[in-house]
Amino acid sequence: MKKLLTYVLIILSYSTVTGQERALEINHQEGLNKAKQGDYVGAIESFTKAIEVLPLDAYAWYNRGMAKNMIGEYEDALNDFGTCIGLNPAYGKVWFNRGLTKMYLGRYDGAIVDLTQAIQIEREYAVAYYHRAYLYELKGVYDFACTDYRNAQSKGFEVPRIKLNACNDSLYEGFEKNPLLLLTEKSSSRCYGTTKKHPIQVGNLANMERYLRLLRSPKGSFIFYTVVSTEALSTVNIRYSQRGKEKTKRLYFDLKVNDRPKLLKGFTTVQAPNSENRP
Repeated sequence: MKKLLTYVLIILSYSTVTGQERALEINHQEGLNKAKQGDYVGAIESFTKAIEVLPLDAYAWYNRGMAKNMIGEYEDALNDFGTCIGLNPAYGKVWFNRGLTKMYLGRYDGAIVDLTQAIQIEREYAVAYYHRAYLYELKGVYDFACTDYRNAQSKGFEVPRIKLNACNDSLYEGFEKNPLLLLTEKSSSRCYGTTKKHPIQVGNLANMERYLRLLRSPKGSFIFYTVVSTEALSTVNIRYSQRGKEKTKRLYFDLKVNDRPKLLKGFTTVQAPNSENRP
């Protein structure tokens, strides 16, 4: 009787594990399919179900973090990436994407730390070398930037020629000078940035893109944007949620003059990092 009971318990236990794995696979694949279709909210829901079934599956946490990234939920994405790292610290891609997410949030030193870890795991990770080079460039550490740009090129990443040429120039002409890294000043004028006469003076396209990534709605939510034109006076449409309603606004950027870009009146920005190396 004891042998029979033990046998039944083993069968039941095996069936439960198999059922969990099947449910994980179904929800995970459903999440991947939704993400491919651009339904990132739906993908997050499916990956969440997969996590509920099997919380120790590192890839469900990773993919949910990636889906959150796509809709600007960067802080939440960092949490999911951190859990994935705890479960599978040897997965290079999660270190790489956590590094990019930190870059989007203005945590540049922390981003370099994560990209370095990705490179240590995968020595031929060409795109990781490239993005680390770009971060070094933004921080003005040009020698390190050049080393990484050359490594990225040698490992198969197509580095823009202007970057490689800059590394052969004693003045590093072609590198970004005075890049916009954080939004620390606020405008007191409601016309600022919203009229052609008072554009946001960012100086170049890269600064404009970083400005938009750093910008948050009055309630702190992510700003979705569409670039309408990239002429000297560039036009961008933004949309965001406020009190349950979708708001839209048109912004103007001066891509020729860089004069201490300010935060739009009434808007917010990403939280300044207390420690660059925090998760």
